[in-house]
Amino acid sequence: MEQWNNVELTSITKKSYTLNHVYDGAQKLNSGKANETTTTTPTTSTTTTTTSATNGKESAPAEGDGVLQPGSDIKPKIEPENVEPLVRRLYGITVSELKELNAYDDRNYWIQADCNVKNPLIVSHCPHGYVLKILNALDSKKEDFVDAQNQLLLYLAKQNVQCPRPIANARGSYYSVEQLSGNGHVVRLLEYIPGKMFHEVDVTKNLLYQSGEYLAKLDRALKSFTHKAYETHKTLWMLQSVPQLRDFLYVLEDHQRKALCEEIIDTFESKVLRLINLLELQIIHGDYNEQNILVNATNPDRPNSYRVTGVIDFGDTSRSPLIFELGIAMTYMMLQAKDLASGGIFLAGYTSVQSVNDVERGYLKYCVAARLAQSLIMGAYTHTLHPGNDYVLVTQAQGWTMLEQLWRDQLNTIDELWDTTAHQYLTQSTK
Repeated sequence: MEQWNNVELTSITKKSYTLNHVYDGAQKLNSGKANETTTTTPTTSTTTTTTSATNGKESAPAEGDGVLQPGSDIKPKIEPENVEPLVRRLYGITVSELKELNAYDDRNYWIQADCNVKNPLIVSHCPHGYVLKILNALDSKKEDFVDAQNQLLLYLAKQNVQCPRPIANARGSYYSVEQLSGNGHVVRLLEYIPGKMFHEVDVTKNLLYQSGEYLAKLDRALKSFTHKAYETHKTLWMLQSVPQLRDFLYVLEDHQRKALCEEIIDTFESKVLRLINLLELQIIHGDYNEQNILVNATNPDRPNSYRVTGVIDFGDTSRSPLIFELGIAMTYMMLQAKDLASGGIFLAGYTSVQSVNDVERGYLKYCVAARLAQSLIMGAYTHTLHPGNDYVLVTQAQGWTMLEQLWRDQLNTIDELWDTTAHQYLTQSTK
């Protein structure tokens, strides 16, 4: 199956299709409806709200403090045939090929555009295509955070970090808010970055080490970035939100697994979160996993020779303890390698660029366990809302095995194991 960077591509109509329409043609989304548009000064935070045709009402999410609440179905509801007119109206792009991408709560589409772009703000056509992102109903209420993400991506581009570049729409904004099935959803367009993703290639020790190095360099670049939205931004995927997982434990039918997660949540709260004010804070990527890391071949004659060249998906960026970044990333690298010991190699790569003191290193195992529990619980919960979305279960099988191994068998020895593995890798003759 085809791949778009971090996810498999699934044709939304079982085949690609070509549509040729003029930019000012009839708007399918607005059939029988009058447009209501409010525009502020064209900047990255400009908001456009358009009343669109609806197909039933989406249940409104419980907002609380801006974090997902149990029972909320926040995924955008849009028919496939309405995506192309949306892109044409907002960006002046005629779509030649369109495919939906797997996602948790958002809707993402890969778009191949006709080179005849009628948006004067798109000064150079991206030959590899674009990614249309329609945010879920909850995150779409956080327009300041959407602006923060756009500013962050533009900032990283200047730091020579390869990441998706946001594209301005026809009104000069990097996003707009569109009414879809009764709810407002933020719509953004990003350039597509070609290449393979980490999970598409063999996991070598060298690639694990490189991934650690790259994340450390990314964190160094992020250290100087600030945006007021990050001061108050919260999501359920931040490790700070682990205690709120108790509200979702009901989805776990296995009582032993539920008890295991309860124990991990309690321990993480008492050993790590109570000391959070003592930890180093900065903006972090927050989801550095095997489906968000871009790699490219370094030598065509060596099939397994790859280097890390970029990173995508900044939707989970947050101002958090830097040690959380490392714990989250190590979790996914070990899952991909199917080996707890491999975390030591990734850690060695990271600490070759970014130092981690002994106290914070001691918290890593709790961060890893917390992220595993978080991914497993939320994957199971999201699947109850969308049973056909098996993408949300990608962690389940290997995740439970690794979580039980870490927490029940090796919690007291894992630090030594990571140190030993790192030392062995660093002292071997070939990398």
